[in-house]
Parts: sequence; C-alpha cells; structure tokens
Amino acid sequence: MAGHARSGLLVPGLVALALVASCGPGSSASPHTDWLTYHSDKWGYSIAYPSSWHILPNQGAPDTELYVGNESNIGAPLEMDKTAVLFEVSAQSGSCQATPADKVDSTAQLTVDGKAVKRESGFFGGSASEAFWGSQAAVPAGTGCFGFSVIFGSKSARDANLGTTDRMIASFKTS
Repeated sequence: MAGHARSGLLVPGLVALALVASCGPGSSASPHTDWLTYHSDKWGYSIAYPSSWHILPNQGAPDTELYVGNESNIGAPLEMDKTAVLFEVSAQSGSCQATPADKVDSTAQLTVDGKAVKRESGFFGGSASEAFWGSQAAVPAGTGCFGFSVIFGSKSARDANLGTTDRMIASFKTS
C-alpha cells in the first residue's frame, strides 16, 4: 500500500506519538463492515477503526506508532474538545508495563491477537494541568509489546466511546 509520512503530538505522561511511515488504510480485512483497517508494513500489524475516524498526523515523534482520532484536529489533552478521543498504538521494546492510572474505575479482559489482555480505564495524571481520562492495554510481541493508549476529552467521552476503543484493541493482529 502507499506509504504516508505524517507528523504527530507529544502527550504529557505518555510515550511520544507517531504515525508509521510505511502504512496504509483499507477496508477489506476489517471485522466491522463500516470500519477501515490500518496496515503497518514496518511493524507488521493491522488494526480496525471506525470509518468516520481519522489517521492523525505526527509532529516529529519517532516512527513507531499510530495515531487515530474521532476528530481530525485533536491536540494535546488540555486542548481537546470534550467529545474528542485520541487512540495510540505504539511498538515498545522491553517491559510491557503500562503507567498505572491514578483512579481506575473500569477494567475489561480482551482477546487481542489470540492473547488475553487486561484493559484499564480511569483518571491519569498527577497535576490538574496534565490530568485526563484514558484507557490502556498492552499485548506482548516478540521481545517487546504493542501498547494501546487512549485519551478522552472528558469522562462522558470515555463512557460513550470505551466500547469502540475496546473493539479497536481487540481487532489488532500481527502478521
């Protein structure tokens, strides 16, 4: 598929976000008829996302991650609309330990690429200027893992979109 060179954002408390340079969206392999599937040739994975969502640009972060949002102009957490959702896929080396939430109020067991994965959601960030509602999960792969981090513009955005982001995570497949 044709590659896309994009630029992305840095989000306090999370790994730098970036869009894989060798990638492409499509729709043929999506588990949902109205969803598209993103394929990363560089990292060897695919993941489905709603067709109304957007692959977002990168602003200089390393080419190791995918950025998808329900709005086309999402900024850092404090700049996000209350309805915004920012979804990240990152290739991580070493430990797959996620940053713990300050207040976990929702967990789910998901099956991701044939593996049982725990997803946690809650309130993240120590100071009011960096705090946000989010969710996260990680799936082991080789000598590292793929991490999934989601930032929601508000608790109501989290509550309205958590099922969608869980389905996105569950659609993840390595090649």
